[in-house]
Amino acid sequence: MSPEPVMAKKTRTSLDRDGQKFVSGFARGLKVLEAFGPGRRSMNVAEVAAATELDRAVARRLLYTLVELGFAVVDKKRFELTGNVLRLGYTYLAALGLDSALQPHLDSLSRSVGEAASVSVLSGAEVIFIARAEPPGASIAYVIKTGLRLPAFSSSSGRVLLAAMPDEEVARLLQEAQIDARTPKTITDRKQILKIIRETRQSGYAANNEELELNLFGLSVPLRNQSGRVVAALNLNSQAGRVTARRINQELLPALRSTAQSLSGVLP
Repeated sequence: MSPEPVMAKKTRTSLDRDGQKFVSGFARGLKVLEAFGPGRRSMNVAEVAAATELDRAVARRLLYTLVELGFAVVDKKRFELTGNVLRLGYTYLAALGLDSALQPHLDSLSRSVGEAASVSVLSGAEVIFIARAEPPGASIAYVIKTGLRLPAFSSSSGRVLLAAMPDEEVARLLQEAQIDARTPKTITDRKQILKIIRETRQSGYAANNEELELNLFGLSVPLRNQSGRVVAALNLNSQAGRVTARRINQELLPALRSTAQSLSGVLP
């Protein structure tokens, strides 16, 4: 009997770029959306084209499509995203049931420790905050709000999420990421960052002391879904002066872990 012919395996790239499965125009539109951020809130066509590596004519058409759909506005040839973009994120949260599942737990956690609480997810080398709560009258150094993006390698929530990934994948992201010193305390040495992520994997939590902004302290633990996979990070933020090692160990960390345990039964 002759051996069966060996079928050539398609690579992931060839499948992704298959004309019947991959819509390049849609992909370019998403790339334009992702180009905007804290440092690029407003851009003209040339700036968007440079940020996305798209032809200017293509970038211009995509930008005006976003304007027509209400996702962007243009004034004096400069484009900005509108709040309608948040609908995309809220649709995702609603589809998973996270919008209603997270908030009561965050509110309770925030009230119990008197600090701001939030949940974030990993997006490449950044974390995106998808839910938050803070006690009345609370004051923190940095306003953590829904939709905010922060560098994953310099934030406690990012390090917790990166710790759930294999070392080789973390190393690849770290090699490609731009590590900026946002304060004199920001750790930029890649070997030291990788060591911190490995320590986070062992301890199950990450702390960040004034690396993102002076007087801002962050503490994070992983959020696991019902099957045990890490899907998000649960975070507390405080003024650095209000935090001591004793408070971390006796109050903040136990509160975070208790809330994370409660949420593990409801996250899909």
